[in-house]
Amino acid sequence: MTKANSAQLVYDAKAILGEGPVWDPQKQLLFWVDIEGKKLHQHNPTNTENRQWSFDGMIGATVPAENGNLILALESGLTSFNKETEELLPLNVLENSNSDMRFNDGKVGPNGNFWIGSMHKKFVPKSGNLYRVDRNYNANIQISETTISNGMAWTADKKTFYYIDSDDRIVYGYDFDSAANTIANKRIVISVPEGYGSPDGMSIDVEGMLWIAHWGGNCVRRWNPDTAEVLEKVAVDAPHVTSCCFGGKDLNSLYITSARSDLNEKQLQEFPKSGGLFVYRPKVKGTPITLFKNT
Repeated sequence: MTKANSAQLVYDAKAILGEGPVWDPQKQLLFWVDIEGKKLHQHNPTNTENRQWSFDGMIGATVPAENGNLILALESGLTSFNKETEELLPLNVLENSNSDMRFNDGKVGPNGNFWIGSMHKKFVPKSGNLYRVDRNYNANIQISETTISNGMAWTADKKTFYYIDSDDRIVYGYDFDSAANTIANKRIVISVPEGYGSPDGMSIDVEGMLWIAHWGGNCVRRWNPDTAEVLEKVAVDAPHVTSCCFGGKDLNSLYITSARSDLNEKQLQEFPKSGGLFVYRPKVKGTPITLFKNT
């Protein structure tokens, strides 16, 4: 029996394309992006304060680094951002001069490398790649010819990497070689039914279950990657649910992002909270993230 629950609105941000929530354990803050709105958001659950920073180009993802800065996947390339001084430092890696391309969703792997996907703004099939960026800012393609590079997660034993290309409606599994920092043996883990909405961003809990946001599905679902069974459904008051991550001091809160992009006026009237940041308290905790190793 699939359990059904509901997420609560935390911040009515009205983001155009809210994405990529990530919990910073150093600062005890949640960061997330509005890709099409070209904004970086910060949420402080302790005092419920929200901050935002605007940029010249789209921002596909952000991750915290060991040196206290944030790594931003800006349209122009990867950049280090000091939110206190608001200083931007281009990292001279994955530099992009193609105005048709942008970055979409990124995570830090178990070894402290930044895994980040690229995609065409008009969703041209197989025009993107999934890259791995190391501490010396060298980029290597890990998966080529992707369309809408999205959710990523690693198992606690560092042996399996899960990856979503939303266009395929499939969660793929790969063997992850922690020593070599490479992936191999691609396989289908979950095929998402048409009526569920497309799989988007995802997170993994301490039991190894996958929490997947469903674009067009009004929800986040908890999936068992071993059986492809849905264990729980979390309703979100927005059709386009984009991603989720565990946060809070004890990693017992599931933060969920959503989008207003591609919704017509009637849908926006029916779902005015679209583009908001939501939260759900599951009965299981998340796994701590790894900081990008750049020190």
